Amino acid sequence: MNLIIIGGSLVLLLLIMFRKSFSGIVEGLSIFLFRIGFSILLLFGVHLLLGLAGYTIPVNLFTGAVVAVLGIPGVASVVAISILL
Repeated sequence: MNLIIIGGSLVLLLLIMFRKSFSGIVEGLSIFLFRIGFSILLLFGVHLLLGLAGYTIPVNLFTGAVVAVLGIPGVASVVAISILL
């Protein structure tokens, strides 16, 4: 029990000491997670549109991360790979 209290106090002290760098990390992570969410929404729209032509686009966390990092070229690459395979 005392070890949990000491560990929690140590973590709280470290968060207070490094709050500027910690807030920057959390902000960057939240922006990246928002981009992944928007990318998955965009991929789902592309999946619906290409589904009318008979093609399927995989909508999962990996393709969302690829589109979040690469942007529009990422959408083009995911579409090209899914059509060619």
